[in-house]
Order: sequence, then C-alpha cells, then structure tokens
Amino acid sequence: MSLPNRAHLPLVPPPLKPWRRPLRAAWLSLAAERVGLRLWPLPGLLMLGLALAWSGALPHLPPWAHGLALAAFAAAVVALLVRRLRGLRLPDRDAVFRRLERDNNLRHRPFDLLIDTPVDQAGPAATLWAAAQDRARRALAGVRAGWPTLDLPSRDPWALRHVAALLLAIAAIMAWGDWRPRLIEALDPGFEAPPAGAEADLDVWITPPESTGLPPQFLTRRGKAPQGDGAVDSRGDIKGAISVPAGATVTARLGPHHRAPTLSLDEDAVALDAAATGGFQTSRTVTKGQRITVADRGRTLGSWPIRIVADDPPAIAFREKPSATERYALRLDYTAADDYGIASVTATVTPTTRAEGTTVEPLVLTLPVPPRPSREASAAGTPVVANATGYFDLTASPWAGQPVTIQLAATDTAGQTATSDTQTTTLPERVFNNPTAKAVIAQRRALLDQGEEARKPAASALLSLAGELDGYAGDPTVFMALYAAARHLGLNDDGRSLTDVADLLWDTALKIEDGSLASAETELRDARQRLADALDRNASEAEIRRDLDALKSALNRYMQALAEKSDQQQGQNGAPPPDDQNAQTMDMGQMMEQLEQMAQTGARDAARKMLDQMQDLMESVQTGPQKPPTEAEQQQMRQNLQMLEKLQDLAKRQRELMDQTFRQGDRGEPEDSPPQPGTRGDGPNRSTPNRQGAAPRQPQRDPSADATARDLAKQQDALRRELQALMQRQGGQAGPQSDEGQDQQGDAQQGQDQPGGQENGNGGGQGPGQAPSPLDKADRAMGQAGRALSEGSPEDAVEAQGRALEALQDGLKGMAQQMGRQMGRGTRVAPRNATNGRGQNTDPLGRQMTGQGAASTDSVKIPDHGDLQRAREILEELRRRASEAGRPKEELDYIDRLLKRF
Repeated sequence: MSLPNRAHLPLVPPPLKPWRRPLRAAWLSLAAERVGLRLWPLPGLLMLGLALAWSGALPHLPPWAHGLALAAFAAAVVALLVRRLRGLRLPDRDAVFRRLERDNNLRHRPFDLLIDTPVDQAGPAATLWAAAQDRARRALAGVRAGWPTLDLPSRDPWALRHVAALLLAIAAIMAWGDWRPRLIEALDPGFEAPPAGAEADLDVWITPPESTGLPPQFLTRRGKAPQGDGAVDSRGDIKGAISVPAGATVTARLGPHHRAPTLSLDEDAVALDAAATGGFQTSRTVTKGQRITVADRGRTLGSWPIRIVADDPPAIAFREKPSATERYALRLDYTAADDYGIASVTATVTPTTRAEGTTVEPLVLTLPVPPRPSREASAAGTPVVANATGYFDLTASPWAGQPVTIQLAATDTAGQTATSDTQTTTLPERVFNNPTAKAVIAQRRALLDQGEEARKPAASALLSLAGELDGYAGDPTVFMALYAAARHLGLNDDGRSLTDVADLLWDTALKIEDGSLASAETELRDARQRLADALDRNASEAEIRRDLDALKSALNRYMQALAEKSDQQQGQNGAPPPDDQNAQTMDMGQMMEQLEQMAQTGARDAARKMLDQMQDLMESVQTGPQKPPTEAEQQQMRQNLQMLEKLQDLAKRQRELMDQTFRQGDRGEPEDSPPQPGTRGDGPNRSTPNRQGAAPRQPQRDPSADATARDLAKQQDALRRELQALMQRQGGQAGPQSDEGQDQQGDAQQGQDQPGGQENGNGGGQGPGQAPSPLDKADRAMGQAGRALSEGSPEDAVEAQGRALEALQDGLKGMAQQMGRQMGRGTRVAPRNATNGRGQNTDPLGRQMTGQGAASTDSVKIPDHGDLQRAREILEELRRRASEAGRPKEELDYIDRLLKRF
C-alpha cells in the first residue's frame, strides 16, 4: 500500500474548516516569503529603470541607443524572472501547519490531531482521543497567521537595494510636476521622432476677444519656444506669466509632421487636427488655467505660464453737474473707465414731479464716446478712461423748466453695464423775447399741460395771433403755420393731434424768435453728428468727404444766419455784436479749414477732437439778449475787476523789480567771472566762460551794491505784503503769517509744488492734501527772493522772482477764468485796461498765448502746416509702394494694414 502524496492534499480538510482563514493567510504569507526571497533583486532593477526614465537622459540618446537600452532593460527583467522562478515550490499543507504552530507557539501538533483518526475507535481509548481533540480545539481558538518575513541582509550584504531607492528619490525630485511626460518620453524610443528644428516650426499665438481691442500676441519665436520656470510670486501667480484676457483663443500650429501633437491647458489636453495646408493646427478658448503646453508624445515643444485677466465691469460718474449752455442746451460731462474700453454711454432723464398714479416713460439720451485708443498686448487689464461731453437740446420737451433726475449708464465692449449716481437739475427752458413767440409758447404749454381742455381756447388764440401780422412781420410761413395749427386742433379730436400741433408751434415760435437761425443751427448739429459718426466707425474716404462738404455748407448757412441775427439785434438796440461772438465765429471758420486738412491726411482722431471743440464753441455763442445783472452782481463784478487790476499791477511791478535785480547782478559780477550757482543759463545774467582758461577772479563789488540790494529787498517785501493783503481780502486765508513763518513753510513745501495742482486763481491757503494755489506759490517765491536780496545774492533772487512772476500770471489767468464763468462769458474775460478789451495773454481771437506769441493748443492738439505736409508725403509714399507688386509680400501686407486706417 502506497502513501498519499502530501503535496496534493487539500489545504483545508473538513475537520479544519473553522480555521480556513488563518490557514489560507498562512499559505499566502509562506508563498510571499518564498517568491520575495527569490525575486528580491527585481524591485531594485525596476527602481533603477524608473530613475533613469525620470532623469530625462534616455531622450537625449540616438533612437537606436534609446531602443537598445529599453530592450536591454526588458531582457534583464525577463531573465531575472525566468532564473529566479525556476524550481519555485509553493508551500504544502504540512508547511502551513508548521508555520501556524510556530507563529502561535502551539505544541503537540493540534492540526494533525484534529484530522487524524484513532486505530481503536471504541472503548476507553476513544474517550481519551475525544478529550485530546477537545483540548486541541481549545488551543486553536485564537490562532492567527503572521506577516511574511524576508531575510534580505543575508542575501544583500552590500545593501545595494538602498542605492536604487536613493537614485529613484533624486529622479522623482527632478521630475516633480512633469513626471508623466518624462515617463512617456522615456518609453518612446523615438524611431519616428520629430525632425531637428520641429520647435522652430511651431507657432502658438493668443487672439484676445474682439471686445478688448488688443492685437494678437505670439508666444513663439522662430527657432525658440520659451519655457516657464514655474516660480510663484507673492500673489500666487507664476512669475513671468503672460496676461491673457478671459475668453481669448489660443491657436497652435505645427508644420509638416509625422504625428499630431497635443495642446494642453493645465491637465486638459486635446490633439491638434490635420490642416488642409499640411501639418496640424487647433484652437481653444481660454477661460481658466495657468499653463499652455504643446507636447509630442510626452516631449514638450513649448510651455508658457499664463495669467487669466477677467473683464471687470465699467465705472462711470459725472465730471461736473449737469448745466445749461448759452444755447439752452443741456450739457452732460462724464468720465468713464473700463479695462478694455467703453462701447456706449446713455443718460436716463426722469421728471421728479408727476401726477399721482401716472407712469412717465423716461427719456434716454445717447452721449458721445471718444474713440478707443490703440492698445498694445502688454496693456491687458489696464484701464481705459473716456472723458466726453454731450449737448442735448431739450427745450422742446414738455419737461423743460422742470426738475429732473439724470443717471448715467456705461456699457463696455463686452456688454457689461454700470450706472452712476443720480444728479438733480432743472432742464433748460428757452427764453423767448418776441411777444408773439411768447404767446405761441404759452398756447403750446397749455396744450401739453391741460390736454383736451385747452383745445378750443388754443385754436381761437392761434387764429387771433395769425391775424396780427405785425407780431411776426407778416412772414407767410408763420401765418400758414399758425393757421394750420388752429385748423388741425378744430378738425381733429384724437390725442396724437395735440402732440403734432405742439411740435408745429415750437418750430413756429423759433421761426418768429430767431428767423432762419434755428433751422440753420439744427442743420449744423445734424451735419456735425453725421461726420462724427462716420469718423467713429472708420467710414470710407468718399463718405467722410461727403459729410465734410455737408458740414461746411451747414456752417456757412449758420454763420450767415448768425450774422443776420447780430445785424438785427444791432438795428434794434444800436449796440454792436459782442467781440467774443465775432471771435468765436472766426474760430469756427478756422477750425473748419483745419478739419478739411486733417481729413485729407487721414488724421481722424484729431478731426474727431476738432469736431468736439467746434460743438463746445457753438454752444457758447450768445445769440439772444443777455439778462441784465442784478445790483449785487454788478457790485461783485466791480470788486472782482478792481482786484484783477491790482493783481495785474502787482505782476507788472514784480517784472520791473526783477529787471532791476538783473542789472544789480550784472554790476556786481565782472565779465570774466564764471557762472554762479542758481543763475539761469538763458537769461540776461548768463555769464561767459573764462577766457584762455585763466583762473577766475573774485568779483569786485561796488561799495553801493549792498545798499542797493537792501533797497531791492525792501521793495520785494513791500510787494509781498501787498499780495498778502490781496489774498486776505479775497478771503483765501485768515491772515498773513510772519515772514519767517511763511518762508519756513515755503521752504518745507517747495519740493511739493507740482504742476497741474488745483489752481483756481484764488489766493486761498491749502488744506490737507490740496496743492497750493498760484498766489500761495507767488507768496513763497517772493519771500525767498527777499531773503536772497537781503543776503546779497541777486542771482538767487532773480530765479525766485521768475517763479513769483510766473505764479502771478497763473493766478491772473485763473481769476479771469473764474470771473468769466460767473458772468456767463466763458473764458473770454479780460481786465478793462487790456488791449482791445482782452487780456495780455490772449490773441485777437481770444485764445490764450504761451508767452512767445504763439497760440496755446492745450485743448486740442492741432497739427501745424509742417505736420500736415509731412503726413501727406508719408501717405503718398505708402500708396506708391503699395502699387509696386515686386515688393515682398510681408512688406505689402504691412503697408496695406497701414493704409486701412486712412
């Protein structure tokens, strides 16, 4: 009888089923030990291979060497498995029993006792056998299988396994954040790798949304694909990141290639599509992400850090409170800002008083928006500020003369809208001086306010006014309008007839009051608006020329009607037309000539600004009789004129004192002396170089020079006291300080005086955070000049006196502008003793002079004749080169882009 093969015995016989889990766990532990002890070099080999892959060394090998290295690694792994697994025997049941008995310190082999059977199964031996089995079962109650144990030190005495782990840790640090592409790149031997210079054929660019107005931005340069270093700044953005507007489109294009690369936004990757012209190309919209990457099977062709710039909503506010112009137009000044530009601005006008229970449809006005400036790619996210003024003739509105609330709304190029705070004002109401026109407007107001109740009385009153021919000089147009309005009221009973008659009566009253001036003004406004719209939308040259001719004709008719109106007023009251009206009319004619020159040379931005200035000038023309000032206003005007004359006299005496100081400095310094510190190189006291390089001689001072300097210092102090008295009288400060206190204050704040401060012409002191006024600057400069004269330094005194004189002139100008606003005459106010009724710093047309005889063009940059001629020559040269077909295509495309603007 042969013994059974114990290697094929079941691991869990029926008597041991309660212990099947620990038996199976012990078998797995033994199997893992035997396999682990045989294959312990395999993890080290795999770690070495992974470290080599993450190091990035394999892609730098030739394709054949790369493939050979991968094949050698695979062969080593297979050979190790075959050699080590040969002759491997899995654990049998007896080995499992012995492992559990050893792990749980069991004696007398309880597993064998439970599966064995006694020879004599009857009698006292059976009872003893059953008791032994019970004792074995109790011993196996808490049996557990232990974990596998590997005795590696005995098999690896040199600890080479730790070297492999260390190399893997170093490679993992090198591949941090880029481990997956490196691994893929290492497993690709590159037998079909991209040819040399594939990066040079890669083009990646970002096209911002059209609403931003930004040009496309190329990320690649021929022959070079920049990589980001991944460093992060304090705000969490990657250093050197490219600003990308939200919603932009990134496009990647690769030349002829053997396979399609991928375009990734962070971890989101898409493959490039085959292009019809060869190669691959794709586009994606960028809404989020921090890096753009183009890779080819794990090989990075280009990688750029980006920063998404969100499109913020715009902001808008009133620059000044709504006001009325001389032409009874509503003036709205606003300032708006957006990160990419303002598309439209509207104003919502709502009456504050309305009948209870009635709904009033608000009036929406469209304000002009200045053209968006050209933007560079680096300007993404920087605000674009728009300042503009809108004029609206609302005198025909039923709300004229009533309080209304106005709110501005700005819409940016992306469609986002923002509103401003509301402003309350009274809509301008046209004042009619002709009795017949007043009566017509009274009937119109009755129709608008009372409705049907005023229909019959208005019809009778209009027929009576039509019969009074002397009231409108027998004008047949007025007669027919009044008669038609009366008949229309009598023959119609619908509500629309009241609105139509109200419009007709308004035009009739304007005809009676202004004659042909009203229609000429309306035509001029429409022509100006059409030309402005054409310039804003970059219309064709023919359309702009047509609109320009229409504007010129409308301007001629307007100027002719304005002249007739002035002659009529002169005949009625015997007074000549105002000088500023004549000057404004001449300015408009000159602006028209410059506008034509700008249109010919393509300077459309300057032409648009010129149109805005023409409208400002037109709105300031006074065509009707002015309201006589009150007694208090006349008294205030007289006081202001006296103060203006005193300030002008003070500036004249300061100039004379500066001339005396010049001469004093010339007498106290010989001709050969070198220039002294503090002297100006372009004034009369400019020194000549020392002849023949000789050593400078000490100046020989006149014994009477010190006495003269003291006299000049006394005169300077006297002028300063007069200025302080003038400032105190004007109410700008509580009282003059001591000379030392003000001088110290002037020295402390001398470095803080900056141009462009709040120069309002007042001599008031400066509050916290407010720039000093011109008279404050003049006061400090006079104090410095007085100290310099007292110390015997006329050169330093001249420089301080020059600053004082300049500040006095600025104060004089600011005071004149303030008086002009108070008297309703714009900025064309001058002292009574000025030449031709105008200030010394204005030309015959009333424009401010710069001091060298040239007119100031601060409001609008007007190109002079030389600039226009140069621009015309450049334009002709561009057109000539564009007609030469033999030039390179890139140059012709560039010239074509330049000419598109014109």
